[in-house]
Amino acid sequence: MSKEVAESCFAMLHMEMVALAAGDDVAEATPAQLQVAARRLESAGFEVGLRLVERHSKDRARFADTLDIIKFICKDFWYEVYRKQIDKLQTNNRGVFMLQDNKHRLLSRCSPSLERQIRTANRLRECLFMGSAKELGSLHAKFPCGLIRGALYGLGVNASVGVEVHKLTSCQFTIRIQTPDTK
Repeated sequence: MSKEVAESCFAMLHMEMVALAAGDDVAEATPAQLQVAARRLESAGFEVGLRLVERHSKDRARFADTLDIIKFICKDFWYEVYRKQIDKLQTNNRGVFMLQDNKHRLLSRCSPSLERQIRTANRLRECLFMGSAKELGSLHAKFPCGLIRGALYGLGVNASVGVEVHKLTSCQFTIRIQTPDTK
């Protein structure tokens, strides 16, 4: 029972963080305001990921390579945060990894209200706002995106992490490992 309470508290905290970052009305926000909100959420996720990975990896042996670190993020770290593992991991063996989460718990709770959908649809018709439930979902996915980047940084891997929301509950994180130029 305590896990359910903790998960619901985390979900509520996450929704409030998105609301605080985006302002009072996400449907009325400009694309520039949404970009600033996305950066704030990703930055908060980075800080949390950095601290959590220190806690969850302190008793582990050092990782052999980057693939072991990515596997740790997909299995152990993701499970500690979301009580499930990443559904699919793919790589091109050139420093790019794709992590698929088919049922992300935070995204399933962020569908906009009917009133907000109507206002957004009206603004779409006026070409003033290109927002949708999918874009709202991508805003919610910026925090976990930062979590991954912060965890990787805490384990000594410098990477850029992007996110794409396919359906409202499904997202794919793209990790590009950044190597220092030797030129």
